[in-house]
Amino acid sequence: MENLNNQFTAEMVKTTLQGWCNAVLATGKVYAEGGDVKAFANQVLSEAYDYDNGSVLFKPTLTSGEQTFRPTKEGALSYFVGKNPSYPIDHGFLLEPWIKVWFADEDFILTGNLAIVQCNIHFISAKREIFVNKSFVFKICNDSKIRICLHHSSLPYNPNT
Repeated sequence: MENLNNQFTAEMVKTTLQGWCNAVLATGKVYAEGGDVKAFANQVLSEAYDYDNGSVLFKPTLTSGEQTFRPTKEGALSYFVGKNPSYPIDHGFLLEPWIKVWFADEDFILTGNLAIVQCNIHFISAKREIFVNKSFVFKICNDSKIRICLHHSSLPYNPNT
């Protein structure tokens, strides 16, 4: 979605969130069909995240300890597709595969070329259904493409646990 004045709009937020959900589904499909999921996920990271051109603050849902945060593309890729001995706790979150993914309850602040977003993302696979709380910062980059520069994900608080 081209925006020549580099000002974020509400429509751009919704389109970017939907694109992220679609990328989750596409990655799982590539894996389920026996494709090169690592190469595909790497391309998703290049298109959707600002690792190649800038910095990304990424806190995946199911990480802990010294590897809680993933400031490198390698760390993000490992979380998404696993099989990286440098990140032994990663099992490949996007390999479920998820059959339905959508966002809800989004709210955002638009400020120039940034959108600060919070929402819930719902994931359904053949085995389970979960939802996670997400915060994103989307940025219109110098090449006019929208990329993520902050992605924080956590499970909802449950006071009974």
